Amino acid sequence: MPKVSLAAAFLSVMCLSPAYTQDLCNDAHMKQMDQMIAEMTDAAKQKEATAALDQSKAAMQKGDTAGCMKYMDVAHKAMGL
Repeated sequence: MPKVSLAAAFLSVMCLSPAYTQDLCNDAHMKQMDQMIAEMTDAAKQKEATAALDQSKAAMQKGDTAGCMKYMDVAHKAMGL
């Protein structure tokens, strides 16, 4: 649990800081999000987070940073971040 809390705190700081906003739309962060979602225990929230992350990844592939961040925010909220 502390591992998840530390990751949540780190992601929260990154989300609140404009300098890091674009850094969330990259393959490394997507991989981290996949791992965190896989560790979720609430199936409904996990499904919601997975769907949002899939949309975020699709937007990233299109080069749509605003769309990527929009769905990343939805995924973060579903994860309780």
